[in-house]
Amino acid sequence: MIEPDALDLRVQQALRGSRLSLFSSEMLEGSGQLALFLLLLEVVLEWPGFYLKPDVYVLLLASLLQSGWVSSVKWAGREPPWAAHLLAPLFYSVIEAAIEGFEFITMPHHLVFWFLSLLLTLGRYLNRAAQFASAASLGLVIARSVQALSPLMFYFSLELKGQAWLPGFQHFFADSTHVFLLVLSLVQAAGLISLSFLAQRQHAVIANLLARFKELSRWGFGASVVERVLANAKDADATHVQRCVAFIDIRGFTHWSEEQAPERVIAMLNGFYEQVLHSCGAKLVKAKMSADEVLLVLQDDSDALPTVLKALQAANASVHGVGLSAGAGAWIGVVVEGFFGARSSPVHDVIGDTVNTAKRLCDQAPAATLLAGPLARLPASMQTLPLQAISAKGKALPVEAVVCRQDFQG
Repeated sequence: MIEPDALDLRVQQALRGSRLSLFSSEMLEGSGQLALFLLLLEVVLEWPGFYLKPDVYVLLLASLLQSGWVSSVKWAGREPPWAAHLLAPLFYSVIEAAIEGFEFITMPHHLVFWFLSLLLTLGRYLNRAAQFASAASLGLVIARSVQALSPLMFYFSLELKGQAWLPGFQHFFADSTHVFLLVLSLVQAAGLISLSFLAQRQHAVIANLLARFKELSRWGFGASVVERVLANAKDADATHVQRCVAFIDIRGFTHWSEEQAPERVIAMLNGFYEQVLHSCGAKLVKAKMSADEVLLVLQDDSDALPTVLKALQAANASVHGVGLSAGAGAWIGVVVEGFFGARSSPVHDVIGDTVNTAKRLCDQAPAATLLAGPLARLPASMQTLPLQAISAKGKALPVEAVVCRQDFQG
């Protein structure tokens, strides 16, 4: 199973909605709904002095507690326990039984409350059995049927008026009005079930499209860029920012590739890209792959150049088996970073003298060697390495860079 990354979690959070919407959903159509129905029934039974009875307040508190807890668990990205929907019935029954005695439990509307709560819990439990499609479908049917039929069931418990269950049931449905209400409830149940199956299918389609869009956007812009833009759209704007820019290039690639089958060239490049990017981990802001070269953009911190060295080591390890090697150049400075191009097809890139200088150093770097600068931005430990003046194309003066070989890092 692939663990969700930061982008997956952000998308899931957006689909979940706000804390308030989750709470409202639980209160009005989820596990708190049955408690609210019973609350309305208690108001009718105790009218007009309902506000003097503890039942109303205990039920309201039970509904709020259950809905609040279940919605909080969902907000955290977890599934609530299967028994979460029994929290309100248990809380209400314990408190009221302590106040009114055990006879409280045997009242018809309380028995209906427990019966519906148990059915809803069963439906939710089965619906989460993703490995069994038929069980999940049955669970959905049960849960939605409870939601649609619960008002009629509570009404039936109100109409019993001291009758035994079976005679009361027969008498209740001897009334054509009640039969009509039953038919309406069944039609509503069918509608809710159909809508739920449709919503599940739509959710699956959306999840698949999001996965495809995420994959395509990462190919074009990189995971870090996509996550930042989703978090804040202003991050799409081009702006000046301090970065460590590095190029890693395979030495002798052109000559080698001319003598190889295309499939072998592609396999070697894929391995090269994979090893280099994997070695950077979360430090990578952006990467751009072009034939035998990789551009790495990293945050300007103390880990930047050690990360570039690690990437260079990974690059050499990946191409050593075919008799090739890689060199690298890195420069720390200000770049213009963001989206450029036509409005219909912008690309995310970094431009500026920092990028050009890193490229020139890479072109001059021997195999298994990193040329890095400027001196003022390098860690003190790296400035003790050999210093070299590089004649870079487009530069009036030589560029002073530290020479760092792989074997220096052991």
